[in-house]
Amino acid sequence: MKITFHNLLNLYDINPKDVKLVRHGNAQIDILESFRSNRKYFEAYQSFQGFNKFGKAKHIASFAPGRSTTAVFLGLYNIINHLHNDDLTNKHHSIIDKFGFPDEWKWHEVSSWYHLELNQTFEDLSERLIIDWGKSTVSWVQSKDKNILEIRGANSIGEFVSYDEIQINYNQLQNLSKDVITNGTWINALSAVNGIYLIKDTSIGKLYVGSAYGDNGIYGRWMNYAKNGHGGNVELKKLNPNNFEFSILEIAT
Repeated sequence: MKITFHNLLNLYDINPKDVKLVRHGNAQIDILESFRSNRKYFEAYQSFQGFNKFGKAKHIASFAPGRSTTAVFLGLYNIINHLHNDDLTNKHHSIIDKFGFPDEWKWHEVSSWYHLELNQTFEDLSERLIIDWGKSTVSWVQSKDKNILEIRGANSIGEFVSYDEIQINYNQLQNLSKDVITNGTWINALSAVNGIYLIKDTSIGKLYVGSAYGDNGIYGRWMNYAKNGHGGNVELKKLNPNNFEFSILEIAT
């Protein structure tokens, strides 16, 4: 039996007819990264939409693009109210300026601003629930039901894809150490190789290059950072590990 997103909504007494499913694209901003690292920016971004984009919906279910035709659930947002272009105030214009959104959003004839509030009911499924959205030509705002493909473990950071695409933050690194079963593809991949890696402090742009040539490969070395944030490195002790981003420059088997 297939479990669908509408099944889930019904389980929590939310009428699917009141919900628009929104799979944001990455053309203007990196959706998942913005959601993770700058939530206010993401939420301001999704509040500005085309004229009456969400119709009479009472909620939107926000998703980030996943691999292929999948979508990663971010959260369910209640629509408190919305204003059209003529009703937008200096407050809304200042939000556009604050986050560097296009000036045309201030006076575009078909623009709307939605006051959205996160619904806490589904917060524990954020970044864990994966649906099949359909082909890329399918509209990014829909009412159609979607099949749930997976609900990942609480500490999952997703499936490992390739060494070239690794770009994980400190919180994700800690999740790797907490749940070796859910993150098995990552553990296997990182343990299988040695190599050169990069740690970037995203707050100031400072870079640290390190190497791993011991037991359990890069995974073994990175677990030292997961424990305390610095792995014994004097320079890294001076920095806040919550700003760290880990990637791989070169692998050696």
